[in-house]
Amino acid sequence: MPTIVSKEQYFETALDVLAEVGFKGLNIRRMCTTLGVTTGSFYHYFGSWKGFVDALFEYWEHRQDRILRDLSFGSGGPGDDIAAIRTLTLGLPHAAEAAIRAWGMNDPTVHETQRRVDSARRKTVRSVIGRVVDSDEAADVIVSLGMAMLVGFQNLTAEGQHSELVPLLDEYLRLVSLHGEST
Repeated sequence: MPTIVSKEQYFETALDVLAEVGFKGLNIRRMCTTLGVTTGSFYHYFGSWKGFVDALFEYWEHRQDRILRDLSFGSGGPGDDIAAIRTLTLGLPHAAEAAIRAWGMNDPTVHETQRRVDSARRKTVRSVIGRVVDSDEAADVIVSLGMAMLVGFQNLTAEGQHSELVPLLDEYLRLVSLHGEST
């Protein structure tokens, strides 16, 4: 009896493969083998590799948007939003995102999707930081520092330089809180 899988299972498998071996190791055969299906199943859903890549990044971008919405930023106090940023950051698939960033350096479509996801994250974090820090200039710098920390962490982790995100993130959020107390 043939196995039937959903498009979402392909997407989640692709993200797992990206995390494990990077974008150069992601291919139709590897996903189909992992899922226990034939390549016909893949082509039935996506038609081509490009069709799959386009659908994967549409799925990934919409998932990121949904995650930001579900955390309900702005519905509580600044402390709740800071806690939500921590939850969001720790919950990201960092190894897969590092592979997506590397892929984006080689593919303009992937790069544009990554740019939109980063922009949405930046906008959300800027809104939170702006509620804590009075100075727009300082808030912008703090947001950029946070994004640099996230991207740097992801890239270092992808290169095998494992460090713990929790103490980095906690120190960053402590900086945000201290900056907010000094204004």
